[in-house]
Amino acid sequence: MTISLLFPLILASASPRREELLRSVGLKFKIIPADVDETYFQGESPRAHVRRLSRDKAGAIAHQYPKALVLGADTIVVIDGQILGKPKNKKQAREMLQQLSNRRHAVLTGFTIACVRAGTSRTKVVQSTVQFKKISPEETAWYVNGDEPYDKAGGYAAQGKGASFIQAIRGSYTNVIGLPLCEVVEALKHLGVTHFR
Repeated sequence: MTISLLFPLILASASPRREELLRSVGLKFKIIPADVDETYFQGESPRAHVRRLSRDKAGAIAHQYPKALVLGADTIVVIDGQILGKPKNKKQAREMLQQLSNRRHAVLTGFTIACVRAGTSRTKVVQSTVQFKKISPEETAWYVNGDEPYDKAGGYAAQGKGASFIQAIRGSYTNVIGLPLCEVVEALKHLGVTHFR
């Protein structure tokens, strides 16, 4: 079973999680990561940040491939109004886990689907709330000594060992992984480019 599209689809991201999620619903696509500056603008809200970056990523590739549908996305973790990026080392990973421990945080993904030939662009921001259990020092050491935290926003993977910290999720689970599948498919349907087989 596949979802066929009127235009070729390009995922403007190198994220293996996004690739896996799109394949799980039967979409066929090429991967061409967008190289854009992800610097935060002073005074920019987390929601505005992911919206802008998803547009920038989709737009950068859409202009190179005007006959394709291009999906750009950006995911961040936010707690106390602070955006948690990807930890660069064990110290940062440990600090992030301690900050998230026994608390709720938000995961926001902005995604944009753009097609120059069709003259269309659709952007949406999806937010999920995640409740973490209290993480013990032993669990923290176990987690930061593995490979998992270091290419993930917020320093954890909801689809991996990091799932052992999650007590509850309100909203889209796939959004926490990196791409809100339900909303992406709905956006493709809204654009009138899908056919379910």
